[in-house]
Amino acid sequence: MDTRRLFRHLSRKMIEDFGISAEIKHGGSKGTYRENAIKDFLSDRRLPSRYGIGSGEIVGPARNVSRQSDLVVYDRLNGIALIYDDDTQVYPIECVAGTVEVKSTLSKPDFIDALENIRSVKELAPRESTTRQSHGIMSVTYPRPLPFGAIFAYRLGDNSLSSLVDNLKDWERSIPKEHWPNVVAVLDQGVIRHYGPKLRVAHSNAELRKASHPSSVHYGRDTLFHFYSILMDLCASTDLGPVVLSRYFRPAEQMGDYVVSNHDQFTRGGSDSVFKLSFSFVSKVIAYCRKKGSLTHEELFVKRFGQVPHGFDAGYLRQKVFLYNPDGLKGIHEVDEPFTVQDGRPVAAGEVMDPCLYIVVDGEVYYIPPAYITEADLEKIPGRTKDDL
Repeated sequence: MDTRRLFRHLSRKMIEDFGISAEIKHGGSKGTYRENAIKDFLSDRRLPSRYGIGSGEIVGPARNVSRQSDLVVYDRLNGIALIYDDDTQVYPIECVAGTVEVKSTLSKPDFIDALENIRSVKELAPRESTTRQSHGIMSVTYPRPLPFGAIFAYRLGDNSLSSLVDNLKDWERSIPKEHWPNVVAVLDQGVIRHYGPKLRVAHSNAELRKASHPSSVHYGRDTLFHFYSILMDLCASTDLGPVVLSRYFRPAEQMGDYVVSNHDQFTRGGSDSVFKLSFSFVSKVIAYCRKKGSLTHEELFVKRFGQVPHGFDAGYLRQKVFLYNPDGLKGIHEVDEPFTVQDGRPVAAGEVMDPCLYIVVDGEVYYIPPAYITEADLEKIPGRTKDDL
């Protein structure tokens, strides 16, 4: 069998299907027909069996959501869809191997739109390590991979592959390499890909981190084959790891450059609303603590109580944390009457740091005495009530 001729026939069929879609007047129906052509091609046993093809939104564990993705390549063996029907699909980022943005005509505005969609997905991926059992006798820990991002177009606009390369260079100047697209293809024209040291082709996300520049290759009628080959390589090099579904129950929140959790469960007497710490307050806490430096849980216990309570293991006591205490509030062992009684309940004296609450920022723990939190530091969470806690 002549594989080149086979893929040229498939490419010709896609072009014919695209011509049919041009006769559809409704924009949404036209887009669906266009996406289904490449979706059907990839779904017809042309990707490893563990991967499925869907479309829709992708959510991360920090209450962040990607832009709408045309095609989502997801792990259907070990992954899940939070919502899945013909109209709406939502996937957790941990089970997404990559996305494919499909365009009828790759004009500059459509190109930038597709690049931003890919960026929005890659930004969701947690910066963390994952562990997988190997042969049942040992575990392997490795960085959780970013999803790949590809663009597939049926034709050029009033431009060329070379001009698209220039557009891509301009866009990438302000974008981290890890958010760059892995491959761009225009049917019957060619592909745009990146090159690294010694002109080595950079397709995977790991290779992109070392890439220096994009360039186009004019494959003509063989473009579909080369695009498909790159997708296969990207799927084969992606080891996703498990979906940690529990953190979607009470997800963290992206606040500026920080991922913050345990900051959004405040209530007030006489109100059924729930409040969260403001971004300005969280930023102030982080700035102070990072300048002050960390301490261990053991040192924190001594500051708060004058001693270390029983029952904590050595690993926990050695863990590094931060304490926000710019006014030098005292521990309860340093005050004669650390608590008073109001309405039948014990209330901490203003000059003590307890009872400390904590927030988690980018995986690091910050302890904050409630005395530092004022009403101005809290924001009402729309739509959330005490019943949601």
